[in-house]
Formats: sequence, C-alpha cells, structure tokens
Amino acid sequence: MIRHCICPGCGAFDRQRLLVLGVRGELAARGRAPATIVGFSLSPALRFLLEHEGLARCFRCDIDAGDPRFAPDFAADLRRTPLGNGTVDWVFCSHVLEHIAELDMCIDELQRVLVPGGTAWLQVPLEPGLAHSRRIPIDRYRAHAHAWQFAPDFGALLERPGWQVTEVVARDAVTAADRTRFGIDPDERYWMARKL
Repeated sequence: MIRHCICPGCGAFDRQRLLVLGVRGELAARGRAPATIVGFSLSPALRFLLEHEGLARCFRCDIDAGDPRFAPDFAADLRRTPLGNGTVDWVFCSHVLEHIAELDMCIDELQRVLVPGGTAWLQVPLEPGLAHSRRIPIDRYRAHAHAWQFAPDFGALLERPGWQVTEVVARDAVTAADRTRFGIDPDERYWMARKL
C-alpha cells in the first residue's frame, strides 16, 4: 500500500480517486454527463467526488437503509433491484461484488438496468498471488465477510453477450505525475462494462 492512500480532506481512497479520474476522462470524451446514476454501496466520499465532477445526483443504494453511516437513498438487493429495465445510464459498484456469492446474478442485474450505451464502473479487491478467482465460504465473523477472492481474471467473469468489458489499470491510464499527485497505486484498477 502506498503512503497517504486516504485523502485527509475528503476521506477518499486511492481507488476512488482513480475512478474519478476515469470519470473525468469519460465526461471529456462524451461531452455530456449521464442523466441517471446509481451507486451500489457508494461511500459518501466517492459520491462527493463524483458530484464535484459535474455529474447529476448519484442515487445511493445499499442493502440496509437503516444504518445511518450509509444513509442510502433507497435499499435494494443487488441480485434483484427494483429498478426498471434500461433505466440507468451509469452504475457504480465499488468493492461490493466480493461480498455476494451470486456473482452472475449481480452482473446480469447490472446489465439489465443499464440503458443501451450505459456503463457499469466496477471495482473489486484482487487477492495478491491468486491466479484464478474463486468462490469462498463466507465467514460472518470476519470483518470483510467476503464470498469471493478475485484474481486478475475478474474481467473474464464479467463477460456477457451485449456487454463490452475494459480493464483500466492506473499505470497504463494515469501519468506518473498524476499518480503521484493523487496518491494512486500504479496497480490499482477498475473495469468498465458498457452495454451495447
């Protein structure tokens, strides 16, 4: 882990700053912001950063609406959301999928709710040294309660017909100067899954 991973000003992790730089680039290329944005278990810090990039309000969704730490706009299970087919332009799902055993259901659901041309911005932790992603038993007594250990093959798990997946790695996408400026680990990454 690099020094100063967490911003003392806004509390964002380097993975969140990397995602925001990707959003900044996507907005510059598109020329317009998406209208409807949903963040699954989106932290207040990431919501703050995204909205300061000029995005419309990002609706925050979590499995538990009762926890005041998260204060989501609505509660939903990512395996079957109340969102209609093709109703969301962008979805943010950062460090959520590793907690849900039914990964395929979640990916199918994300694809279902996106409009054609919509994008899911996905982040998961990668297990150092692991060659292939694997499902693991959830240990409810551990703080992270992971159902998956993901490896660099995570992008292959996202593949679906009508879905274009791109892996974005900081060392390839962000200049060395900006990685230093924003305190981003060169190995940090995210995946963009665009609905065709």
